[in-house]
Amino acid sequence: MPRASAILPAMMRRRLVCLLLASALWAGKAPITHEDVWLMPRVGAPAVSPDGKWVVVSVVEPAYDESKQVSDLWIVPADGSAPPRRLTFTRGSESDVAWSPDSRRIAFVARREGDEAAQIYVLSLDGGEATRVTSLSTGAFAPRWRPDGQALLFQSSVFPGAADDEANRKILEERKQRKYNVRVYESFPIRRWDRWLEDRRPHIFVQSLEPGAKARDLLAGTKLAAEPGFGGSSGGLSGDENLQAIWAPDGQSIVFVATRNRNVEAYDFSSLHLYRIPATGGEPEALTSGRDSYSAPAFSPDGRALYMLHTRRDPKRLYSLRRLAMLPWPPQGQPRLLSPTFDRSVDSYASTPDSQTIYLTAEDAGHDKIFTLPVAGGETRLAFEVTSGCYSNLVIPEKATQPILIANFTSMIQP
Repeated sequence: MPRASAILPAMMRRRLVCLLLASALWAGKAPITHEDVWLMPRVGAPAVSPDGKWVVVSVVEPAYDESKQVSDLWIVPADGSAPPRRLTFTRGSESDVAWSPDSRRIAFVARREGDEAAQIYVLSLDGGEATRVTSLSTGAFAPRWRPDGQALLFQSSVFPGAADDEANRKILEERKQRKYNVRVYESFPIRRWDRWLEDRRPHIFVQSLEPGAKARDLLAGTKLAAEPGFGGSSGGLSGDENLQAIWAPDGQSIVFVATRNRNVEAYDFSSLHLYRIPATGGEPEALTSGRDSYSAPAFSPDGRALYMLHTRRDPKRLYSLRRLAMLPWPPQGQPRLLSPTFDRSVDSYASTPDSQTIYLTAEDAGHDKIFTLPVAGGETRLAFEVTSGCYSNLVIPEKATQPILIANFTSMIQP
């Protein structure tokens, strides 16, 4: 057996060889810095035109000074036949892109010069400037086109008890005039991560695109919105709540997600449920019930099914998989799980234009992969092998002549 004094020089020689090889590989290359990582442009979730020809994404250009950060919209052919081109060139940020049913216009959220808060703008891809269509004092976000393309639904976070925008504006002005900055909380939650939560709650608005049309708050005065535990989905770090509202296929009603017991989250699970409300207003009707949670609703292209994500709420388990569920439309009974034996948590999903197949993303073996299953349910299969990176934010254009899968992709060497 060799002595330690004989082994040590050999180890040092091998280490020296490794260092020389590393020096040769890095010769002429600068090391990665914090600036390289932080200031790297970041591509947002894709928004695909219904005909499947175009994809719009927001691209954030970060800055250490948040006021200097830029976020603009870019458009690229879905077949990759041309390089992306910039659609907007403003100092403010643009987000929440939604395509019109005829694939000729987009609605998006931006706060431009003169806006008190972020508003919804509409841009025609035939040319011209974007036109502002909302003017709420509390701002607007998450636009969705009515199936006939003549109106938009969107959300705004309003003050409890405020019946209209005039009441919200009055409360905002009173708070601006206050000489103190004390917050009083009478219910939970009060904070999310590094942000104190406001007392405002998300409401659903509908507005015609006719000139001079005003937005109508569908949840103002409803018993649901007046409940102390009312709120929306609170995914993400910002603390912003979202009702995930979408149009029903006939454009006569709206389906959305809400909780009635967010105020129990200090000691118990809250549950999200699906509701339907007439597009003209009224008391929302619950589509799901029970302790389990439902979110991310989406209709099949043929309008015969409402899909959603289901999460079991078990007091004995801190974590449960998100599974895909389906409710026939018009609604009948309770949702049925389509992937009960799939041992992975579903992140995003989309249906093919013929409403026969569903594609979904889920984490598996260190990668976010794409899987497929029949719309009636059954075995979930891997769509194709993934050996590197992760897919997310999967979308499929519902009016394309053939299925087109569009998603974000990222890996350690392709951020």
